[in-house]
Amino acid sequence: MARTKGSKNLPKYVGGLEVIKFEKQIAGSPITRDSSQGWINWGLKNDMPNQLLNLYNESPTHHSAINFGVQSIVQNGLDYDAMQLDGTQTFPNTYYSWDTLIRYIALDYLLYGSYSLQIIKNKDNKTFSFYHMPLEKVRCSPYDEDGQITSYWISSDWTALGQNPPFEIDAIDMRDESVIERGIPYLYVFKNYDPTMKYYQSPVYSAGIKAIQSEIEYVQYDLKHIVNGFSTAGILTLPEVETDDEKKAIINNIQSMFQGTQNTNQIAITFRTNLEDKPAEWTPFSDKNINTDRYDSASKRTISRILSAHQIPSPMLIGQPDMDNAGFSSDADKIEICYQLYQKLTGNYHREQVIKALNDMFKLNGIEVEIVQKPLHFNDFESNNSDDNNSSSSDTTSEDVTQDITTDNIEEKKDGNNKAEKE
Repeated sequence: MARTKGSKNLPKYVGGLEVIKFEKQIAGSPITRDSSQGWINWGLKNDMPNQLLNLYNESPTHHSAINFGVQSIVQNGLDYDAMQLDGTQTFPNTYYSWDTLIRYIALDYLLYGSYSLQIIKNKDNKTFSFYHMPLEKVRCSPYDEDGQITSYWISSDWTALGQNPPFEIDAIDMRDESVIERGIPYLYVFKNYDPTMKYYQSPVYSAGIKAIQSEIEYVQYDLKHIVNGFSTAGILTLPEVETDDEKKAIINNIQSMFQGTQNTNQIAITFRTNLEDKPAEWTPFSDKNINTDRYDSASKRTISRILSAHQIPSPMLIGQPDMDNAGFSSDADKIEICYQLYQKLTGNYHREQVIKALNDMFKLNGIEVEIVQKPLHFNDFESNNSDDNNSSSSDTTSEDVTQDITTDNIEEKKDGNNKAEKE
């Protein structure tokens, strides 16, 4: 594949010296290593995207923060009237609309810090089709001698390569369409400057990953607390029994009497090792309220740290209560002010990283207009979503932000040519 314009002017290493670039490793960032099979592993076990997905699925606060960020990028959909476009120009491919594509790549961008698109030149040899490629399926090839990534590898499941063998696909820069051949799929991967990573991006919330993991543990603690009858309340010491079967029978009987949400507290059981015939003894633990207060305080600090990592100024923006109005006349005013603050500090930047790719896609298809979106306001509760999108696709504004991003939106490489042969 031809290199990007200007890349031929990059300096090359000469002489007998070889320059070795050591990858900067920051605590908490994923380790990347050459797999010796043509791609670069993402994470020590090549499963870093799966770990990030688990954080998204298991942490309530993090999940809500990501969904809020996606909606702030999507806004109320594209404003086709302002862009003076008709319905024939509102689809990037035959399957979904531009608003849906924005939602897909916005979710990937906030989850992983990057996103990818499959690009195919259509049958008319002039226009292009664009498909979202879930980033967890993508791995980089090593840099070439000019410091360029010329190809990527795709697999439906990188943890089961025997059943999902990777295939290679050429990389593409959307600013150079001359190298795109008709009917052949190419992959565009958005990358931003990241001092912590050489090949892959760090998610925008990377500083809060430990806090997210803490909240997940708190959720597990609550679950075990309930399933096991809250916490261990004490130790029950029983007289010695001779066989393991007798011990199991006694334990099973006591557990059936005391464990579970319908029965107060879990108990711990020990057996005497002497032969003295002593009655059973109950040794209660100290007051549990101390641990409860400590847990509540730690949980609140964790939620605050997660919101800070996402740069969300108020928990009300993600549906959590905030008892401090701090001089605001109403909750609606506070939500709107906090949302505008988020937009100025963070939201506008995230939106630019997504919309810039759409502007490039529009230009590839000969649409010389800049993307215009309908703004989202948190104090406008009477807006009708059905009027927010002039596209003929009914799912562009009503689609839930929590989509299953692991669902295949793209066919395998062998089907790429079939996709391009559309009328």
